[in-house]
Amino acid sequence: MRKLPLSVGLLLTMLVFVTSSALAREKVLYQFPGGERGNEPQFGLVFDSKGNAYGTTYYGGTYGWGTVFKLEQSNNGWTEQTLYSFLGSSDGYNPVGNLLIDTAGNLYGTTLYGGSGTGCQQGSYGCGGTAFALEQSNGTWKHIVLYSFCSRGGCSDGSSPDGLTFDKAGNLYGTTIAGGQLCGSYGCGTVYELSPSHGSWTQKVLHAFNEGGDGFYPSPGITIGQSGNLYGTTCCGGGYGYGIVFILKPGKHRWQEVLVYAFDGSTNYKNANGSLTLDSAGNIFGTTTGGSSGCSYQCGMVYRLSRSNGQWIEETVFTFDGTHGASPNPGLILDSTGNFYGSTLLGGTYNFGEIFELKPGKTWTIKLLYDFAGEGADASPNPGLIFGPGGDLYGTTPGSYNSQYYGEVFEVLQ
Repeated sequence: MRKLPLSVGLLLTMLVFVTSSALAREKVLYQFPGGERGNEPQFGLVFDSKGNAYGTTYYGGTYGWGTVFKLEQSNNGWTEQTLYSFLGSSDGYNPVGNLLIDTAGNLYGTTLYGGSGTGCQQGSYGCGGTAFALEQSNGTWKHIVLYSFCSRGGCSDGSSPDGLTFDKAGNLYGTTIAGGQLCGSYGCGTVYELSPSHGSWTQKVLHAFNEGGDGFYPSPGITIGQSGNLYGTTCCGGGYGYGIVFILKPGKHRWQEVLVYAFDGSTNYKNANGSLTLDSAGNIFGTTTGGSSGCSYQCGMVYRLSRSNGQWIEETVFTFDGTHGASPNPGLILDSTGNFYGSTLLGGTYNFGEIFELKPGKTWTIKLLYDFAGEGADASPNPGLIFGPGGDLYGTTPGSYNSQYYGEVFEVLQ
C-alpha cells in the first residue's frame, strides 16, 4: 500500500468546487410524537414495491424498547403504523442499523441488545442482541428471532450486531461491534453470515478482529462486491491505530481478510466511520470522521481507494470545512449517472447538517441540496439516506432535546 503525496492530496481537495442550489426542497413526511408511536429513529428507510416506507425507532412503542414502523401515503399525507413493539426481552430491543426487505415484503433487521443468551433478563444491557425478521401474511406481521448473539460462553459468535446485507442467494451478512474469540474478554468484533436452511438460520463467524495490525471494532455496514467479496471498515486499529478498510474473500475452507488501507492519522486525523460504496470501475468510496482543521472536532472527508500497479491508493475527494457540512454520515449512495449523495451530521449555515451531492469529473463539484435549520426535529440527519420510488431522497432525523417531537422522516425534492 502507498499513499499519495500530501501535495497531490491537497491539490485534489482544492480542485473541488462548491455550488449551491435553491431547487431542492425538504418536506417533512412524519414527526414522531414519542410514547407508543416510537421515538428516535437511528437509521433511514426501505421501500416496498407499492411505495410504502419502513423503518425502526430506538425507543418508544408499547414497552419503551423500540419499534418497527410503516409509513403509507394517501391523498391526506403519510400515515404511520407501528408494526411491532419490542418487549425488552428475548425478542431483542433497541433496534439499530438498516432494515432490509425481500421480494415477498418481509423485513429484516438487528437489535443492539436482548435475545435468549445465557443470563439475559428483561432490560439487561448484558445481552448480545438479535437478528430478526418481520414476516407478513394476510395483513398480519409476525416477529421471528433469526439468531440471538452471545448465546455461548465468551461471546465467540459476536455481540451487539448493527445492520445487515443480503447476497444474491439470500444469505445475510453483518458486523458485531464486540465479541469474537480474540482481543480479550469483550472481543474486538466480528463479521458474520446468517444462512437460511429448512426454516431456520445458521450463524457463522467469517472473521474475528484482533488488536495489532488488524483493525478492531468494525463499523456498521458490509458491502458486497460483484465477485462476492465483502468490503468494510473498522473505526480503530491497524498499523497506526486509526482504522482500516478491509476485504473478506471467500475461500474453499475459510474467508481471507485482505487489508486494503490503514489510516495513518496524517492530514490532521482520520477514522473510517462506516459502510463503503463501490463504483462500476471497482473503486472504493467512504467517509471519515476526521481529516481537516476547519472544525473544533475535525470535519471529516470523502475518500477514494483505487488500484494502481497492484496497490491501493487513497485519494481525498472532498474535505468538509464546517461551512459546507461537517461529520459526514457513512453510506454514500450513487445515482445512475455516477453522482454521489450523502448527509452530514453537523455543519452548514445553522450547524445542524446538510444533504449534498458530489459530482465526479476532472474536478469534483459539491452541491448543497438542503441545509437543516434545527427547527423542531429538523436537525442532524441519521445515516441511511436513500432514493425513493420517484427518485427523491429520503431519510430520518433522531430528534432534539428542545423539541416536542422525537425525530422525523423527511423527503428532499430534486
